[in-house]
Amino acid sequence: MKKILLAIAAISTFVACKNEKKTDTVVGKNEAGQELVVNETGDTIAKITSTDSVTTPAAVTVEKPLAVYKATDDQYAFKYNLEKGKTYPLTMAIQSTHTASDGKETMKMSNSSKKSIEYTVKDVQNGIYTLEVNSKHYSEKMTGPDGKSISYDTNSAKPTDKSIAVSWSIYKAMIGKSYTMKIDQKGKVIAVEGLEPIRKTIENSVKQQLNAEEQKMLGEVIKNSLSKDVLAAQFEETMNIYPNKNLKLKESWSDSQNINEGPMKGNITMTRTLSSVEPTKTTITVKGVQKVSGSESQQEVKMSANANADVNGSIILDTESGWINKVSLTKKETLKRTVEGQGQKQTMTETVTTTTNVN
Repeated sequence: MKKILLAIAAISTFVACKNEKKTDTVVGKNEAGQELVVNETGDTIAKITSTDSVTTPAAVTVEKPLAVYKATDDQYAFKYNLEKGKTYPLTMAIQSTHTASDGKETMKMSNSSKKSIEYTVKDVQNGIYTLEVNSKHYSEKMTGPDGKSISYDTNSAKPTDKSIAVSWSIYKAMIGKSYTMKIDQKGKVIAVEGLEPIRKTIENSVKQQLNAEEQKMLGEVIKNSLSKDVLAAQFEETMNIYPNKNLKLKESWSDSQNINEGPMKGNITMTRTLSSVEPTKTTITVKGVQKVSGSESQQEVKMSANANADVNGSIILDTESGWINKVSLTKKETLKRTVEGQGQKQTMTETVTTTTNVN
């Protein structure tokens, strides 16, 4: 009986030992530096540690939302995808060369200007972006037919030339002053607020340089130019470029505007084409055509004019945010004016080449 009990105890001890965690004796290391142990069958194998049996989960890649993204049927959708707290810069440089000739004499003039503005996203609610708009820099240079130039730059001292000192003072007063603009995801301006304090600052900055009549005139100009409608139009002309539909690559969209200014009538059509969409940039090519003409008579003198213009260039957007990385546009315009009266006829031909570069 004792032998049976001892046998049962031995078996129980053996089973218990099998169920306990076995401590292996290390007999060496392999070429990979792993410790070697002898298994139950007498084979030398690499020691298995607790971490060897744990599978590290693969990293999960979260795709960022994009401003230009593929929707359905290989078509791309467009929207602004701005980040709260981030500042988006915009620097616009415009250069124009103006040549006028009556067939006998030729005059040349040129003008160049640059402005830098920063847009900081203060809030995002239901697809509406609240932007703080801050002017950073303005400069302009004008060269007349005589070859003489005048210029001002808000990064430089006030010009001594009184004809441009007022312009310098106006723009200098705007530097560092901000207002609020609300836009939707297509770049359409919904509201502009906070302009009145800026207008007051500008008026005060030039008060001592102008007489009462000039101050009144300037006040009206500032009120009209620093208005919600004007600032919205300026912003949308540059930034509200997205189509109202999804597009496939190489597909185009156009918008036309009728021109009706006194006797001059016509239209301008701008056509944009989605050329390419890459992970970091989206390229849009631009082509435009403008045709305007008209005539009128005054006291037996007939005046007529026609103007034709072509626009070519490209717009490069940041694919993630939708903000403009680069704009390069060239507009070439030809204007002919003819005056007839008392048996005489005179034609003046003007050509204007304007290049616009952003960022």
